[in-house]
Amino acid sequence: MRRIPTARGDEIDPQDLGFTLMAENIFSVTPDLDINWPDMYGDSDQRIIDAIMALRVAKQAGVDTLVDRTVAGIGRNVSRIKRIALHSPVNILVATGFYTWRDVPFRLIFQKDLGDLLQDKRGFEYYFQRDIEEGIGDTGVRAAVLKVATDRYGVTEGVEMLLRTTAKVHRRTGVPISTHTNGAQTALAQCKIFQEEGVDLSRVYLGHVDSTPGDGIEEMLEVIKLGATVSFDMLSSADLMGNRESRIKRIVELCSLGYAGRLGLSHEVALFADHVPALDFEAGQRYAKFAPWTEVSLDLIPKLRERGVTEDQIVQMTVRNPQRILESTALGSY
Repeated sequence: MRRIPTARGDEIDPQDLGFTLMAENIFSVTPDLDINWPDMYGDSDQRIIDAIMALRVAKQAGVDTLVDRTVAGIGRNVSRIKRIALHSPVNILVATGFYTWRDVPFRLIFQKDLGDLLQDKRGFEYYFQRDIEEGIGDTGVRAAVLKVATDRYGVTEGVEMLLRTTAKVHRRTGVPISTHTNGAQTALAQCKIFQEEGVDLSRVYLGHVDSTPGDGIEEMLEVIKLGATVSFDMLSSADLMGNRESRIKRIVELCSLGYAGRLGLSHEVALFADHVPALDFEAGQRYAKFAPWTEVSLDLIPKLRERGVTEDQIVQMTVRNPQRILESTALGSY
């Protein structure tokens, strides 16, 4: 059984992951803004202290492990995350990948267009694999998951490049894939490309599938029956979108049909996100009733129990499913 790298720079036995939130962020900031206009971000040391304190509260609420899916493109700073992880009672795992809804950086398009005229052909495949096998920058922290996003613009040329690159690095390293979607339709589009690349979809965790419009589960079932795991994780926007009740209903229905083994529960909430001011959890500015990363355990799970979801199904969604996906790295390349 292969041990899983953490943001502390060490490794953890998969059996010790415990209650795991698979789709979270600690900080999400527009790249370069926090460097060029630091007042947009605020005091970095204070942000770190805030995160450590929030993680201690999350631990008291039962959270053991958090997967920080912040990657390049939305402000990944692993040095900062490592400082937090070294003082956090919650295990933090980090991701590699690049986040875009449409285009990839100019450098990569330019390289592709010029082809053999360029001597330096190091692209995303090189960097993703290096993050996994050697570590991210000089932090000594290795990535535990691969992250890729598809959203309102669908599978653009840039998004397709990233989906296929992510699939290739996954197959080369065995590290599982975790995605951003805006519902079941984009999840299905991702799965189609992953299948074309030969990906075993049981190693894929599809984020935000609960943002699928309506109250039905038919589209979600299409994804689940392909073998992937779907994430119910947009609690932070459920009230804003007015569909909290339908999200709970869908989880209950899918569990009653025997699909707890293909579901994940999380929040997709950041302690600080500069693009969503309402998610700034500085003291006195909380917009929600629950501290970061606690609502699943303190509110969602009790509601699921009230509606007949069994304790075994809850453990399946929050402990066994994350463990299965994260330890699939041990299966190796294929």
